[in-house]
Amino acid sequence: MDQERRPVRFDYNDEDFRHGAEERALDGSILLPDFRDVHPYIADRLAALRVAPVLDMGCGPTRLGILLDERGVPWVGIDASANRLHLGCGPRLLGDATRLPFADSTFGAVTALYMLYHFEDPLVPIREAFRVLRPGGLFAACAPSRFDEPEIAGFMPPQPPDTFDSDIAPELIGSVFEIAGLDGWDMPLYRFTDRDGLWTHLVGRGTPVGVANDVARRAEFPLWLTKRGATVWGRKPLG
Repeated sequence: MDQERRPVRFDYNDEDFRHGAEERALDGSILLPDFRDVHPYIADRLAALRVAPVLDMGCGPTRLGILLDERGVPWVGIDASANRLHLGCGPRLLGDATRLPFADSTFGAVTALYMLYHFEDPLVPIREAFRVLRPGGLFAACAPSRFDEPEIAGFMPPQPPDTFDSDIAPELIGSVFEIAGLDGWDMPLYRFTDRDGLWTHLVGRGTPVGVANDVARRAEFPLWLTKRGATVWGRKPLG
């Protein structure tokens, strides 16, 4: 029987952010900085498809919004964390993705990048995204895989899976949208040469300090971590 899934705690702060600390800890990557995450690719695709305006749910410090500005794509962001919003710029507001403060059929695209695993039921914000999208509009959501970073999985204590990950994303999104594409990644991307870098990476993504200490002590260096995950694209039907 599958384990009961559990939402990731929403307790990010300015110093320890699940996806913000990873690059600061890196000693190397096979990818150039512009290609180490999904934001530039998603911004390019939205600009090329000319879908606007864009709603970025869970926009945080507006990383996607800044890229959309550079491409001339109108956008607005919403996030439940005032601290994270203060780090960004551009049109954004404090709000709840389960009750979006926008009328039906307002947006040409909605993004949910690294945020749906915070919800007990990710289908609630997914359905809200569907509601505020125009017919034919695009939805993009991304998350790591449950099987991310297999090189250190044996050192980590057992944990229930998140309520949203790339392994179940197509099924969940496909229950609301027409699936319009899937962009996956599965390759050794992150290189660490010492325990301090790996420790910072682990703590930054929410690993308890004691566990991070143990994993960093047991790992062998240099260490390459395989990153696994996907961006799933959905489309709201025209009819």
